[in-house]
Amino acid sequence: MTRPDDNRSCHRAPQLHPAAAHVTDHAAALAATRTPSDILAALAAMEAACREAREWIAVDLVLNDGWSYAEVGRATGTTRQAASKAYADPVNARMRRSVMGRDDAVVIVPCGSAKLDRPAPAGLMYTGSYHRACRRAADRIGGRLLILSARYGLLTPDTVIEPYDVRMGQPGAVTAPTLYAQARRLGIDVAGTVTVLAGRDYADPVSAVWPHARRPLDGTRGMPEQMAVLAELAHEPTTPVVTNPRCTAPIPEGRAA
Repeated sequence: MTRPDDNRSCHRAPQLHPAAAHVTDHAAALAATRTPSDILAALAAMEAACREAREWIAVDLVLNDGWSYAEVGRATGTTRQAASKAYADPVNARMRRSVMGRDDAVVIVPCGSAKLDRPAPAGLMYTGSYHRACRRAADRIGGRLLILSARYGLLTPDTVIEPYDVRMGQPGAVTAPTLYAQARRLGIDVAGTVTVLAGRDYADPVSAVWPHARRPLDGTRGMPEQMAVLAELAHEPTTPVVTNPRCTAPIPEGRAA
């Protein structure tokens, strides 16, 4: 049997480390709780994260390193039959997503400091000129549109959120392991083409999830140059992004940030 500490994927595949780090994020949240109800909620969230991480790593070991279900069962303290029952469907689903994901396109835009003052879908929440410029460029680049919120992480435009005041890298902001967990849930962790329209503070966490992500704004110096690049991208004809087949959120025309 291959020992977990000798697993080749632990050294070559960054997704195994975020799986465990995501649990660590929840452990930190648990340590910061102050009331019994908050403790129970944090424990429930950490238990769910542990189940996800166990599944992610088991699936990666089966697909990347050829572990048998008997080996997975021994490592998790169960039988081969129990491991097969628990992980066969996720393994098959990951294989299907890997094949389909080769042609998937994802485009990610950052949130913005200028926001509505009430709960709203993420596609309408951000009203600043920079976010609107990113949205126009994303519409030309094409792909599945996601908004990277410093507070909430990866959002579809129709996800309703509360206003907030957090920037990436500040206390309370999402981390790369959380983004990776969200990408897994959205089924886009194996996306073949990823474009992030953002500066380094937002693009670096995206690259931690998708090392092959395209970053058109790299090399720009300041907001004016970024806005110029975004304007050029917005005039390149291509396929519009897909926000949601049931709910297409227009770009808000609010006050500039």
